[in-house]
Amino acid sequence: MQQQRIYLHGLWLISIFFYCSYCSTDAQVAKEVIGLQQPTVEAIQQRNFELLQEALPLGWKAFCEAPVDESVMLLHSGINPCDASIHVMTITNQSIQLPIKAISEVSDFDINPKRKTLVYVNAYYTPDSYFSVQSHLKLLQTTRRDLNIIVVDFARDVLQLYYTVRHHVAVQGHFVAKILNVLMQKGVAPEDVTLAGHSVGANIAALAANIYADQVTNSNVRVGQLVAIDPALMCSPADIYVQANVSSRVIVIHGEGDVFGVREQRGTIDIYPNGIGFFTRRKLQPGCDTRSCSHMYSFVLFMEALIEGVMIPAVKCDSWSHFRKRQCDFSDALAIGLKYPKQSKGVYFCLTQPNPPFTFMEHGIKYQRSLASSAKTNLI
Repeated sequence: MQQQRIYLHGLWLISIFFYCSYCSTDAQVAKEVIGLQQPTVEAIQQRNFELLQEALPLGWKAFCEAPVDESVMLLHSGINPCDASIHVMTITNQSIQLPIKAISEVSDFDINPKRKTLVYVNAYYTPDSYFSVQSHLKLLQTTRRDLNIIVVDFARDVLQLYYTVRHHVAVQGHFVAKILNVLMQKGVAPEDVTLAGHSVGANIAALAANIYADQVTNSNVRVGQLVAIDPALMCSPADIYVQANVSSRVIVIHGEGDVFGVREQRGTIDIYPNGIGFFTRRKLQPGCDTRSCSHMYSFVLFMEALIEGVMIPAVKCDSWSHFRKRQCDFSDALAIGLKYPKQSKGVYFCLTQPNPPFTFMEHGIKYQRSLASSAKTNLI
């Protein structure tokens, strides 16, 4: 019996020895792991950038669900809605950048109540490329001196875009509404104002139009028109503010209609270049091989119309099928830009090219297989 106890005791000691050896080894490993260099805040932030850059081409769902470390983002400047900027023009044709909190100073610059006014809301980031949003907008400001042009920029980089689409839309809508109030105090008539924006910016512009209408005493006073360029699907459907009643007239220029832009009709006028976003089997705009390219395509059309003065006509049709069969109301045509016939209402189609100049001119409103097939060249 004593021998058995000694034997069991020995087993117990051996077990304790191995357990403690395991603990010691585990503790040593832990010490080694702790001793390793921890990722710096800058390294984590760089990883955030990489994750968002990889997710954005996949659409809003992937972008909104990217596994970023928001706590680290908050340590960096730029993601606060107050870090946005306003771009206004001087009488010497210079574009000046102001912080968003300098809204009251907008009226100190070259704002003429006798001109039409364009307030463009940018909330879509693009790297430097042919599709660069910022370079197009700067060129627009310096080219169209017949307009009061104010650019509100909420997304100079991909982090600002992430926080805009996830958290800041409501705040930014109020910022733009305050700019509208300043313009009206300067003597600009609401009916002479066009709010415009692409993607997320289209929804912020629509929200601003709604906020402004709610704030004025006369409930019939609304901004003249909203031009919503491929409005974003957003992270939440509740943030899709583009609706036909947010301003006196709402023009929606569709571009992608799948993972980035809305497919359904949202305006008093809905333009579907090349049927993309309307006809489900057609996915990519001419010359595009990615959805993000198609999402940007309608923005480039709008810029070509405004900067180059190129006419890009579209015709009213009941459907893409009717457009292909030329069963359209050819007496009801319009051109992409800022001016639209008062009586125009409904769905419009056109054919465009893969490279600038994008227009087929009047040939673009009458479907031709040869024109449609020529749109296979890669966009520059």
